[in-house]
Amino acid sequence: MDIQQLYKLYIHDVYRYLLSLCKDESLAEDLTQDTFIKAYTAIEKSPPESMKPWLLKIAYHTFIDYMRRSKRIHLEEPDYFSFLPAGERTEELAHKEFEKEELYDMLKQLKPIQREAILLCDIQGYSYKEAASKLLLNENTLKTHIFRGRGKLRQLYKKGSVLE
Repeated sequence: MDIQQLYKLYIHDVYRYLLSLCKDESLAEDLTQDTFIKAYTAIEKSPPESMKPWLLKIAYHTFIDYMRRSKRIHLEEPDYFSFLPAGERTEELAHKEFEKEELYDMLKQLKPIQREAILLCDIQGYSYKEAASKLLLNENTLKTHIFRGRGKLRQLYKKGSVLE
């Protein structure tokens, strides 16, 4: 039996077997291809008595070899790429940076307690309870400072300019 006949007869069996091992369709396709390449090189040397078990054994060893190789390779992204946002253009980044600077300039115009409350809750993501605890305030008092500070920020945005 030549490799083309072998391929036509057992491709689906080998693929399903490998898919059951790796649970990844594209990987199963690649491993199936590797299995038949190995079978092609081995069939001439020593033809097996029963083809399907022989192919599945090659498939299993191909899968094990892949798993061993993948354990050794640990690709990590270099740290200097971590600060780059994905898919944003330079103009968008510059605009966001400008808006952030403008926000911080406006925050400087608030009362210190309002500024701290907004920074903790809205920018740093603390809950009202955590922020109140940090600022040694009652939770309702904190909410009042945030409400008043946000109102002042809205007024500053409506004016469209940052007061110095």
